[in-house]
Amino acid sequence: MNIVLDTVPLIYSQGADRRTTFHLYRELLTLDRQDDFSFLCIDRFRRRSSYEQLLALRDIRVREIRLPFRVVEWAWNYLNWPSLEALMGRVDLYHVAGIHVPPVRRAKVCVTIRGIVAEVIPEMFPKERVVRLRGVLRAAMRRADYYLTVSAATKEDMVMCLGVDPQRIHVVTHGVDPMFRPCTDRSALAARLKTRFGIGDPYILYVGWIGHHKNVMGLLRAYRELHARGVDQYHLWLVGAADSAWNDAHGFLLQYGLEDRIHLPGWIEPDSEDLVDLYAGASCCVFPSFYEGWCSPPLEAMACGTAVVVSNRSSLPETVGGAALLVNPDDDGSIADGIATVLANDALRRELVTRGLARARELNWRASAERLVTIYRQIERQL
Repeated sequence: MNIVLDTVPLIYSQGADRRTTFHLYRELLTLDRQDDFSFLCIDRFRRRSSYEQLLALRDIRVREIRLPFRVVEWAWNYLNWPSLEALMGRVDLYHVAGIHVPPVRRAKVCVTIRGIVAEVIPEMFPKERVVRLRGVLRAAMRRADYYLTVSAATKEDMVMCLGVDPQRIHVVTHGVDPMFRPCTDRSALAARLKTRFGIGDPYILYVGWIGHHKNVMGLLRAYRELHARGVDQYHLWLVGAADSAWNDAHGFLLQYGLEDRIHLPGWIEPDSEDLVDLYAGASCCVFPSFYEGWCSPPLEAMACGTAVVVSNRSSLPETVGGAALLVNPDDDGSIADGIATVLANDALRRELVTRGLARARELNWRASAERLVTIYRQIERQL
């Protein structure tokens, strides 16, 4: 087949969407020699460095549109122009790694869905954000023939919340970036954490958006409950970009005098060794989200040899595969209990580390690419 690969996440995203798209494409382009691939790059500033490494893997035709993405997206949505075929010639399949879809004439469209949080827990977001997220999703759905969801839980959400035929939905789970690995020199790790972040005490770690949908406030309340129980030797680090709970989190610190115990350093580059060190140095990592389409940080923590506590909601149990302790995100006490159990029980913590390392090895990008190629063949038989 002639397959066009969407590059919007590679060019415009700085977070998980970019990294997961890059790793999946890298394995796909190495593995699949049956199909012909092209890149559609809408990039006013020609940021080829974001996908240059992929071009070295094989001969890939690149079509560059030197216009602002918003201009092109507006034309797609309101003028129904230009079509994918007008830009790329003959196309059998457009693999949408993001969620923005051009009009097509004959090509089939496969849209990646990383979660539908605005459909499942809209009450966690401002109304205007829900309207925007739903609008973008429905615009993509009008042109989608197939969907790639990143978890079985997201597939089920698509069926239950949006009425999508499950036969049109295929699941391709994410792998783990190989940069996340256990640390063999604990002394050097401790020195780096001290130099880079001033960390000298044991700590609990959360990585992700500082948002209400991530249940950051529930984690803060659980941490305060741990202090009330006498489990007060651990600091709490909340690593991630500001979102809806940022101001509330800072207000919580001030209200309860926890500014010297709870730390919010903000965004840390996801490709940075700093993040690897933070995972590896943590006494445990906690992810109490109300909803996740797929959540990479628990697996990254596992790959670094750290015990993990996660919510029992949405895709998180599927992601960790029995290698983490599950808690109820609606119950601050349950979150506190989970953390306390991992911190106090050395045997359990070692077991979770062992199981977590095995789970991280199991979820690799080669397996994801193999699954994707199988899906391509299924689509090809339907053309």
